[in-house]
Amino acid sequence: MLDLDALESFVASCECGSVSRAASGLFRSQPAVTRQIAALEEALGETLLERTSRGVKPTPAGSRVLPLARGLLRDARSLRDAARTGEGPSGTLRIAASDTVAQYWLAPKLGEFCREHPRVRLQLDLASSPEIAHRVAQGLSDVGFVLLPLKHPSLVGRTVLAYRHVAAFPAASSPSSASDVTQEELSAFPLVLLGRHTHSRQLIEEGFRSRGLWPDRIVEVGNVSVQKELVRSGLGVGVLPDYAERNDDGLVYRPIHGASRREIALVTHKTDFAEGPADLFVRRLLESESGKP
Repeated sequence: MLDLDALESFVASCECGSVSRAASGLFRSQPAVTRQIAALEEALGETLLERTSRGVKPTPAGSRVLPLARGLLRDARSLRDAARTGEGPSGTLRIAASDTVAQYWLAPKLGEFCREHPRVRLQLDLASSPEIAHRVAQGLSDVGFVLLPLKHPSLVGRTVLAYRHVAAFPAASSPSSASDVTQEELSAFPLVLLGRHTHSRQLIEEGFRSRGLWPDRIVEVGNVSVQKELVRSGLGVGVLPDYAERNDDGLVYRPIHGASRREIALVTHKTDFAEGPADLFVRRLLESESGKP
């Protein structure tokens, strides 16, 4: 019989990279956590953690066990939740998304879902698409939203949001024409863009390079909210996804001529998760989006 506390100690140690930090987070003593992991290794007949000068990391066997251990712990929590009194689904819904998707597209959907299911706890982790895919593949998140293409053999993705990039101008100095803005016209302005590490920025730069354009006046920011604020302040023109447009944010938006269609996919692990808040949320979201163009 596997000890759930031992599984929890093993998972926490892998995620923290340290047995002592895992013990602190679990409110257990370090010797107790060490004994639990040793007992788990003995029960499985494999060494699960490799001790290094910097802490611990899973061995090859530990890496195979880790996602399964997370799944067992998740199912155990669902079992406890199901036994509790009260009506409606309960448990934790763990979602990973970029801050832009979370703020401008996902937030109202989560709000509606949680109002309908008040016993569900929400855990929202903000990350880039590669990290989101990793989190879902490793069982750290139940559901993720990533920019396609998706290249991960353990995941399945379903498109839920399509968009194009648009140009955002300060209202006081927006173009008089409502026609599309060309890449050549955009490259003549100072630009306010997300950082180079983001997939969105890479796509924007590919669009410029494909036309032999190299804008050299660029202000880099960490998120779209700051990007909008700097555009309003007159520091340049922003390039951002059309789903982040708001009529009351003091900006004027123009389509970008030839802007490519991009897609955000809802991703889950190919292995079906147990019925619970994640399954309920996925079904609800796919149903609500299926009738949209």
